[in-house]
Amino acid sequence: MILGKIAGVRIRINWLFLLVCAVYTYLGLGIEILVIFAAVLLHELSHTIMAALLKVRVAEIELLPFGGQARIDDFTGLDPDREIYIALAGPIMSLSLAAFFYFLPPTLPLKTSWLIQINLFLGIFNFLPALPLDGGRVLRAWLSLHIGYKRATSISAGLGKVIAILLCAYGGYLFYFQQSGANYMLAGLILFWAARREGLLLSYAFMRYLVNKKSELAGKGFLASHQVVGIEDTLVKSILESTRPSYYTVVLVLNQQHQPLGLISEAQMIECLFNQGPHARLKDC
Repeated sequence: MILGKIAGVRIRINWLFLLVCAVYTYLGLGIEILVIFAAVLLHELSHTIMAALLKVRVAEIELLPFGGQARIDDFTGLDPDREIYIALAGPIMSLSLAAFFYFLPPTLPLKTSWLIQINLFLGIFNFLPALPLDGGRVLRAWLSLHIGYKRATSISAGLGKVIAILLCAYGGYLFYFQQSGANYMLAGLILFWAARREGLLLSYAFMRYLVNKKSELAGKGFLASHQVVGIEDTLVKSILESTRPSYYTVVLVLNQQHQPLGLISEAQMIECLFNQGPHARLKDC
């Protein structure tokens, strides 16, 4: 469900978020749901602001019960350093809001305890090293430096499933012995679903940029090209950062003696970066 746009970014509410809102409203917790909605929205907007500062385009924000996902529509958003900064912006915003409400005068007519709890939960929970949480994105960015984006995503999404199962088990334990813990089970189920989706959409998330070009190429039958000459030790990332949707990049690779080694297409470079990480060089392709 598309809620609207803020600064050109679509705000979409996931059906799981709507389901949780409906359940909690039925239980008489409508005000609390509005607080959660505002906290999650501010959490995600902080990602968008940081992305804008780093010149990374965010096409859409999807709101989930435990936070949300800012869908980056710019290829350079997969740069590990940028992904870390963008990911950390959300939890830092939530923890800052929790601290702000903590130091408010107790005489104000606000449910400061509830505001502190929800923002503290969003901040701490999203620091967990599990996709699609922000901590998982930081972990993936760090791992991609060593093992490539594909394996880093698989490991981070796998951790998400493990943490989700542990949350469900803990919630089940509490429910059996104390008749509570339903929130933990619900959070675990949603996290497992989101982590599984992150793994399934791995290729799509990375290759969307190239697929758009292939569609344009298939529709027109041709596409303007941009040829680049590069030494074999040149970072693939540095070339891909200069690509544009309006043309297709082809690289003539030279060795240190400036002898041609061959041509590499944009698709090959993206696949190489996808598998080997941001340190991949033209000779690795």
